[in-house]
Amino acid sequence: MYGNKRLSSVNEARFLGFMKVYKPKKGKKPMENVKGIDFSLLPPCSSVLMQQIMRANCICSIWNHANEKKPSIFNPEKNGWILRDNKFTPNWFIGELTPPTLQDMLAPEEVIDSEDDEDTTSHCEENEFDGDSTFEDE
Repeated sequence: MYGNKRLSSVNEARFLGFMKVYKPKKGKKPMENVKGIDFSLLPPCSSVLMQQIMRANCICSIWNHANEKKPSIFNPEKNGWILRDNKFTPNWFIGELTPPTLQDMLAPEEVIDSEDDEDTTSHCEENEFDGDSTFEDE
């Protein structure tokens, strides 16, 4: 799968391919490989790949039965397509846009700003910083 015969998970093969190219280096500049990542070069994850396969299967079914008077074809809405404004558009994937762990790490900007203000205030109050102290006084 994706050039790796021993793997059975699309997502695992995708991750290993990514790490092969962009894994941080050891040494003085560990993040040098991380710059300039082009995610469009990665193969699709399993949920996107599944939707692509279902769409391709649906279209092949239409073409395979195109010569029949009453063809039996797959329901497009159950095979990778979404009906919007009386037009079918691709359903790119099913699931969350970001992993739940990433969503947990991200917070709205106003929450971050208010937390920063609270942290600064509480830190100053705890240490009783008067603003006139210098490091030389200690």
